[in-house]
Amino acid sequence: MKPHVVLSALSIFCTMHGILLSATAQSANNALEDELITICADPYTYPASVATYPPGYDIEIIDAIAGSGGYRTNEVWVDTGTRGGLSRALRQSIVQGLCDVFTGVLVDEKRVEELKRLDLVFTRPYLSLAFVPVVQGAVVDATSFSDLKDTAIGVDIRTPVDRYLVNKGYLREEYAGNVLLMDAVILGNVDAAIVWSPSIAVARKNFPSSEFKLIPEYVPEPELMWNIAMVVLKDENELKDFFNNALHILLENGKLRQIVESYGAPYFPPSGGSTNGNYRPKE
Repeated sequence: MKPHVVLSALSIFCTMHGILLSATAQSANNALEDELITICADPYTYPASVATYPPGYDIEIIDAIAGSGGYRTNEVWVDTGTRGGLSRALRQSIVQGLCDVFTGVLVDEKRVEELKRLDLVFTRPYLSLAFVPVVQGAVVDATSFSDLKDTAIGVDIRTPVDRYLVNKGYLREEYAGNVLLMDAVILGNVDAAIVWSPSIAVARKNFPSSEFKLIPEYVPEPELMWNIAMVVLKDENELKDFFNNALHILLENGKLRQIVESYGAPYFPPSGGSTNGNYRPKE
């Protein structure tokens, strides 16, 4: 369960240099003119974004983008875990002009259609999140997913990866939710599990002595990967082009991967993965 900071109906608050400000003071119409880019992000989605230090890889990525153009940044923190979720957060933050860019949004066809209705658009994707296998104990030396064929693999039954394992003929050990699954991994109750990739960073942060590891060089299955992008107002063409060009450079020079991996999260480049809208991560 996420903690909640209630400063409005959506739990929106703005920080700049550690000082609480009124979110209504921000405008999305002059981002590049006033040399300030305001970021909307969820403060409870470590490792992507968090209202502490370090601020999460999404914030660091946008800081790097802004810095490349000589711009400053500040944040409007938007809790997407309240009623209405991300849809309501978008409507009552970036659509209202409280920020210039909303970061960390999963790309799927349903969201694309929703953005059209809100006069919003995606930037180019900058990474993929995925379900990935972690191993320890008897299978710690596994070098491929096929090495787990005779091992009961821990899985969150709420996710599409459970059906994937069934279809591929793998043994499963089912858990009712990601929290219970990760507890089983941390406690060593399962030798293998397939988990949502950001969970790895959270576990490494909270339990640094944990012995689980990723299968080396593992490439997620396309149907178990989802691209992540940022969202800007449809008419902000200059801002969108600036972000797209900067993201291309950060992807090419490896800086983006470096930022993500510094949080203990696996980095997967944007891909032609699933866009069918059948899965949205649950907190």
